[in-house]
Amino acid sequence: MTNALLEGPGRTLECIHPKFMVSLIQTEEPKRAGGTLQQQQFRERLTQEILSRTQLRAWAMAGMFSEHLMMRLKLVEKLAGMLDPGHLALTRIAARLQILQQTDMSRGPSIPGLTQQLTSLSEWFHQRSIWKEKALNQRGLTVQAGEHSEQVFTRWLAGAYEGWSLPGRCFVALEELRWGAFGDACRLANPDVAAMLKDNLRAMATNYLAHSINAAPTTRHYYHQWLNTTATAGSGEYSEMLSWLGDWCEADKHPVCWSVTQRWQTVALGMPRLCSAKRLVDAMVEEVFPPSPLMI
Repeated sequence: MTNALLEGPGRTLECIHPKFMVSLIQTEEPKRAGGTLQQQQFRERLTQEILSRTQLRAWAMAGMFSEHLMMRLKLVEKLAGMLDPGHLALTRIAARLQILQQTDMSRGPSIPGLTQQLTSLSEWFHQRSIWKEKALNQRGLTVQAGEHSEQVFTRWLAGAYEGWSLPGRCFVALEELRWGAFGDACRLANPDVAAMLKDNLRAMATNYLAHSINAAPTTRHYYHQWLNTTATAGSGEYSEMLSWLGDWCEADKHPVCWSVTQRWQTVALGMPRLCSAKRLVDAMVEEVFPPSPLMI
């Protein structure tokens, strides 16, 4: 099969695999996770491409794992053993497994073997997240955050995100940072260091975004000028990928990120109609890196 998504809009994105692994266990029935038919079809295509690329063809051929929690848990375990999910994904998976354990116990008799599987996996992911945190601290959180930030902004400058609108490129860069070493540092470092990292991020992203529209950081433009997407081959796939990356956004809580990523929806009421690069970046950084980062 062709990997149109992973070789197209996803070719340089490192956040796809950890986000995908977390999404596998976030809902008990992925097919009912909501969204339009187009969004559901996108999730199915992405799943098949990831399974194909990781050589889990038996899973791809069976196509039954999405119906069964135990099958999805096994798949998450296999993928986590093949790929490095990162600290955020490990933490979220461990937390979700604990919730599933509690739910399973409260329901009484469950699917044979499910309780043992949940207990075993919960402990495994919990231990991996602890080990990952120790390793991150030993290597130096701020050093890794700086290196990661430089890598992401180098890709942005090199045109890796050109299939998206100007603020869409910024959002993609922020998501890459959130799921990687930069996001780890913002969560695990002390508040002063985290604040410094976010300040540096705002300054750099504002300069990049302002440069991309050939204006000063405080020059305001109508929002539709910002959200206008550059026409590229496979632009529909870029739009669908952006929508999936931002599927955690809520119109009332994350109005700017919602308006940037969920283009099939009405622009959020909280989206400023006139906005500068600085205002857009300040809002998106606040929405992507909130005070309680594990909430999104």
